[in-house]
Amino acid sequence: MNGPINDLEETRLYQLLVDREDREEKLSEKVKLIVRHIAPLLARIPEKMPEYTLHDATHSIKVIRIMGKIIPEETLEKLNSIELTLLIISGYLHDIGMTCSTEEREMIIESKEFEQIVKLDSRYEEYLNYKKTDHREATFIEDSIFTEYLRKNHVKRSAEFIERLLIDGKFELSIDDIPLYKYVVAICNGHGEPVKSLYNTKIWPRDKLIKGEYVNIQYLTIILRLADILDLDPERTPKVIFEFVNPKNTVSIQEWQKHRSFIGWDIKPNNVVVEAECNFPEVERTLRLFLQWIELERRESIELLRGYTDSISQKYTLLLTEPITADRVTSDGSYIYSEVKFELDYKKVINLLMGERLYRNPITALRELLQNAIDAIKARQYLYLNRFENFIPTVSIKYSGNKLIIEDNGIGMSDNIFADYFLQVGKSYYSTARFRETDLGITSEFGIGILSAFMIADSMVIESLNEPEDRFSPPLPIYYKIPTAHGYCVKKPSNRETVGTRIELILKENHPFTNQSIIEVVEKIIPHPPFPIEITTDDGSVTYNQDPKEDKLVRFEDHVDTGFFHEKKFRRNNNFSHYVFEIDSNELLKLGIEGQLYIVNGSEYLNFEGRLFGSVSQRNFQIGSPNHSKESFEILPTKNIQDLFPKWTNVYSNINLIEQGCLTITPDRTEVLLDDKYQQLKKKIERLIISEFRKHLNSYMDSHSFDEYCGYVDSLIDIGFIGAPTKTRTISEEAKEFFFDIIYFPTIDFNGGILRKQGKDLNEYRYLGVIDRNWSKDYLPKLADYAFKENLHIIVLSEFSKKINSDIANLISQLYGTSERFLLTDITLVSPVSGIHIKVYDKERIHKIIDDYDIASRITSSLNNGEKEILCVPSDRGRFYHRFNKSHPLIRPLFNNDEYKNEEADDLLQELCDEFDSIMSNSVDKMDNFDLEWLKILKRGNHVEIAKGVFIRIPEVFKEFNRELVSFWGKLVNMDLVDESVQMPQIDVWDFPWYFNSQLNYLDN
Repeated sequence: MNGPINDLEETRLYQLLVDREDREEKLSEKVKLIVRHIAPLLARIPEKMPEYTLHDATHSIKVIRIMGKIIPEETLEKLNSIELTLLIISGYLHDIGMTCSTEEREMIIESKEFEQIVKLDSRYEEYLNYKKTDHREATFIEDSIFTEYLRKNHVKRSAEFIERLLIDGKFELSIDDIPLYKYVVAICNGHGEPVKSLYNTKIWPRDKLIKGEYVNIQYLTIILRLADILDLDPERTPKVIFEFVNPKNTVSIQEWQKHRSFIGWDIKPNNVVVEAECNFPEVERTLRLFLQWIELERRESIELLRGYTDSISQKYTLLLTEPITADRVTSDGSYIYSEVKFELDYKKVINLLMGERLYRNPITALRELLQNAIDAIKARQYLYLNRFENFIPTVSIKYSGNKLIIEDNGIGMSDNIFADYFLQVGKSYYSTARFRETDLGITSEFGIGILSAFMIADSMVIESLNEPEDRFSPPLPIYYKIPTAHGYCVKKPSNRETVGTRIELILKENHPFTNQSIIEVVEKIIPHPPFPIEITTDDGSVTYNQDPKEDKLVRFEDHVDTGFFHEKKFRRNNNFSHYVFEIDSNELLKLGIEGQLYIVNGSEYLNFEGRLFGSVSQRNFQIGSPNHSKESFEILPTKNIQDLFPKWTNVYSNINLIEQGCLTITPDRTEVLLDDKYQQLKKKIERLIISEFRKHLNSYMDSHSFDEYCGYVDSLIDIGFIGAPTKTRTISEEAKEFFFDIIYFPTIDFNGGILRKQGKDLNEYRYLGVIDRNWSKDYLPKLADYAFKENLHIIVLSEFSKKINSDIANLISQLYGTSERFLLTDITLVSPVSGIHIKVYDKERIHKIIDDYDIASRITSSLNNGEKEILCVPSDRGRFYHRFNKSHPLIRPLFNNDEYKNEEADDLLQELCDEFDSIMSNSVDKMDNFDLEWLKILKRGNHVEIAKGVFIRIPEVFKEFNRELVSFWGKLVNMDLVDESVQMPQIDVWDFPWYFNSQLNYLDN
């Protein structure tokens, strides 16, 4: 404990005190007693504030030394013992409020006050997350907040400590029973106040008479302030301690390195010279700003003292006549310091924020003004929660000619709110402490929307009266005219007596509103108004009710005649007609969604693609891209908004995202961002739709027969309530599981007949066959026997109970594929029924189909018996095109695995397809056209029917095919796709489907 005392005894101030004190007073002994007690406490400051530069006893002794340097000699000689004592004690106690025992720290952290401070901190959400996942990071944030709490409150805490310590007892500081602690408190309080506060001589007197001695508390406070701020040297941040503390906070790092950059300093009564060398430009910039702050302190202190011309001012002087500069602050050579930085062109930024490049459509200016009005009302509603007054929210819109007025009875604005928030781009009044802990559901998220008003207005007038925080000191109403976004506001007196805000726009000549359109625009931009909106035009007034419009839709089960859905009139209307069920609104609320969501049908049937009908809003306002014409105004959902819903069904939406359901949106509210919140909500919506679908179908099954249930599900697919999206998309694994459970596919029973099998049962098998055309139940016995021998489960699409669309094949492909690919039908089986081809899905084969019309991985008559590969079969492509077998020895040379070897190989196959088409076409034209049955077949243009027995009826076809294949092989050799030493495979009629060479009559099977 002797170290601090030895340091103290060596200071000029203490030596002067010993010389001047009354031997009976022994103030110097009292000072040493207090210092012995205080020094260990100061050493504990780093325990609770590890990231702050040192405020221990070493700092205190330096402050006292600096006091002795900056006080002119003539003033030092005139200071009395009481003044010297107060300077020394304040040098030790001005930071004592930064000390805190472990017990006190725990009490503070557990207090309601600190809990509120943590909640108001910008890192609060991060802190809560870390408490669950990373205790160390959570503790770091808590310590950081606590450190800042001590720093902000240390002056008050110091005062409380000083009073407790020095008022009486062993450490009582007094002279002839006259207490001195209150003057120590005043001096220490003053070091936390701006210099201008020291002009108050009632608190900081210049000539306080204490036992016959005049004491200048104001002067002593100025000296403490200057000495404290001038403790610059790197000993305040010793390297070993800096590395031990390893501060993480950016401000703390710059503060520590700022002190460590000093390499020389000279403090004299006349001037202060600082030499510093910095290793990073931000440190140098921080140091320069710090020196500017010191210079401001010096200048204001000099101005305060020179303001007095009495005898007191002659005694208490402060020289420091030379400005404190950063002239000797330099780089260590690792960088070149400059003040160059990004500068914003104010007018261009304002033009951007109020222009169509950000907001795209001038109509949205009205939306921004309505958002502000509704937010203001929500804020006032919050203030009235615990009041007896009945608050009835109102919003009104008045339009006439070139004027548009939006008025609300919300929280209103005072002068300070108007200047500090309304006019400050990017700042929100609702993020202040008054509302930080509320969940107002504020719509305005960016603080830039008001500028969009200038898209439609030349000028605006704002008149407002703020809801008072203190009823006994209410704010005055305000009235401002804003002639332009680039200029100054004009303030005028206001007589407004009602709380709320009135904004009047003087519209541009080309503004987009009419008496009728403004009503339509309001209804579109805010489908879910939380309060009534009164709209007044020259045509009269209407009230847009806050109750959401209940859409009266027709339920599908109530519509018996399904033929309507196949009429061209419906197919062309690009809309829906019926709904299956409505999603449970209580379940939607759990996701942060209010409103209505229906499962509906779509009019598209060739390529199913789930669609979003209706609207999606967030915090009452619709999200989407405005589309304005002379005839109408609408807001169209963007792709991201549409993709929020699963593509395997159609939905009609009249929903509003609230609370946890809210997404990240662009400033113009046209689009949502594809972040984690979006992805999570998308998954939750799909899961809810699947869950509700299961409930609906389970209920239907419970009250209907199995056949009726199957017919109902068939109809849902047939009429477009559910289906597989186009081949650019895949469906989720959860949706697959749902489809597997609800669909019972019509399959060929091994014992004959058609048997409905659940999708998940079929998913157990490697192979799955599909017959999609040319079907008759007369084929069943032969095909059942064939399916049994092949152990192949075959779905017959035409056995679905309705006029099911061809897209069911795409649904099967997606269901039995993987999330990375479609399971395309790469195997074609030529069945024992002439003209019946079975498309086979192989779940274990990962492949890439190049052209599903022209190429198959295999074409054969059996999966199991190693049958000969068939060269080709009639294609679904039309005309007389064929689908070729990639595994046939003639075709195999074109490929490396699933890829064409080159573009020439692709072209060569297309050439072969065209030649086969030409051969068939020319041959058919040469046939005897007097056969009426044959003419009927030709008229239908069915390639499979025409091909039955073609080699028998037109023997030239096979010969022409063979000649073309010889030519094809020669081209393979010439293109180096086949070595010239390889012999061409022998081709006979059995390289083609058996029915090509059948003696069957073309009407037989």
